[in-house]
Amino acid sequence: MLKKIAFAAVLIQVAAFSALLTQTFLMGSTATQAASVLGEPVVAVTATECAKATWPDIPAQCLERVEARAQ
Repeated sequence: MLKKIAFAAVLIQVAAFSALLTQTFLMGSTATQAASVLGEPVVAVTATECAKATWPDIPAQCLERVEARAQ
């Protein structure tokens, strides 16, 4: 009985460690890619390129900006 509990505890620790590693690698690469975009020069984007753009690589020029309405 004690062996089964110890084995279950080891499996839970391995699963938690694997989940943390996976989250670190996935989120770390996304943050690095997002940070590298900030330093790039602004490039003119055509309407057809805006139409073909998909999330998360939508150029800032393709995003519509709206002003808040007055109450």
